[in-house]
Amino acid sequence: MSTLIAKVNCRNPKLKGGSPSARFTQGDTLCGVWMGQMEMALKQVELENLVATQSEKATRIGWLFWFVIAESHTDQVVVADAFHASGLPSAYALPEIRPVDAYKRATKSIEGRVQLPNENNIELLVRKVRSPKHEVIRHLVVEENHVQNRQLSYDANAAILRFDHELRTIDYSVHSAEPFVKDAVNTFAANYQLYLNTYDGPAKRRTARAVLLDLSATALKETGGVYLVPRENEELLFQLYAFINALPGCKAYKMPVEDTAEARDMVRDVVTNKAEILLTEIRSKLKADLVSEQDVQALLEKARRMRKEVTTYQNILRESIGTLETDVDLLEAQMMNLIEQL
Repeated sequence: MSTLIAKVNCRNPKLKGGSPSARFTQGDTLCGVWMGQMEMALKQVELENLVATQSEKATRIGWLFWFVIAESHTDQVVVADAFHASGLPSAYALPEIRPVDAYKRATKSIEGRVQLPNENNIELLVRKVRSPKHEVIRHLVVEENHVQNRQLSYDANAAILRFDHELRTIDYSVHSAEPFVKDAVNTFAANYQLYLNTYDGPAKRRTARAVLLDLSATALKETGGVYLVPRENEELLFQLYAFINALPGCKAYKMPVEDTAEARDMVRDVVTNKAEILLTEIRSKLKADLVSEQDVQALLEKARRMRKEVTTYQNILRESIGTLETDVDLLEAQMMNLIEQL
């Protein structure tokens, strides 16, 4: 629109002086000056916006973040679309669903007690019979507890549930006339399709927690729920926020934490509490008689993450948070020495 107006003004016949061609020449010169001034003004606005954005970020310590993940299943295509649209790095992508894993989950899903009118107790069990390279075979076993006779009886071949590795498909056969066996097998078949094509609540939650770990997110209480995320990691936080909110039935919330005296006190308390709990855990485990190298490596990774988090908040607050950094360094050195001795 601005360019169109400029062209109209540049060709304004009311410009004074000389012939029509001369008037157009003068108009072009004025147009060039106007456009140059306009461009400088736009650049100034962009610069002011950039400064304002950077200033707003500088006044923040970070963000409070919390979320709710629905337990319901979500189609893997929907999850993939939400993930790609969020901009999250591919390292956090939910793993591909393997058909054999869907089969195993589906077989386990039909285990449990069956309520019957008689006094006997029926328990459905799934047992792996064999697992050669090309297939997996599991049997549905019916365990019946005869209360009056105080005896157990088994139908070890009530149904056969099979997975074919080459075809990546399932098949089954029912060898019992009991209606509850047929119902269980139908549930197995339906759940296989469900688990093969969808992600459940725990799967979605694992992705969210993996991102939280790299956000240096600090829970405001030991049970979690609400997390404090430093401003340095807000780009990744915004991506996680977008991903969760794009999932059906899921919701994420974020709230800026401005750099105030009260907020600084909260950060010191939260970070100090988290660090002290971790340091106590590490000291306790290092005092144990038996500690494996794997355990020490895991503790070392936790300590390094904690040190990074303490350093991040110290840089934001531009002050030290007690002796936490030194305490973590000393424990790191102790663990490195222990690893060398193992």
